[in-house]
Amino acid sequence: MVVRATPATDRSSVIGLQFGGKWTEGTGYTQNALLVNGRLSKIGTELAWEYSWDTPMKPWHVIDPNAQIDVELLPRYDNHSKIDLKAMSRETHQVFGTWSGTITDDNGTRFDLNHMQGFGEESRARW
Repeated sequence: MVVRATPATDRSSVIGLQFGGKWTEGTGYTQNALLVNGRLSKIGTELAWEYSWDTPMKPWHVIDPNAQIDVELLPRYDNHSKIDLKAMSRETHQVFGTWSGTITDDNGTRFDLNHMQGFGEESRARW
């Protein structure tokens, strides 16, 4: 997702966010990054995802233990799908809404995000 956001310094900036998790836990690899005005800040730590599979329309909270990311997704639509073929199945909650909170780039500049359009998702599969 890419949006315009205003940092604490009141400059207009272009912000892109890439958060992932769960499937990479314990591997030493992440797919987390911030893109601020074309400059990439890699987030090498695993993010903490707080949300409920059973109530996906409640807020989703994503936190970096090193305090670079503290954002919340306020859902407005759950694109829920479920396929069950007994031997194989898949169920996905792809929740669209707005992100708010703070991010901090590698330079230490803090950005406040307010109602940034985006999504979060979890997919469970049995093969």
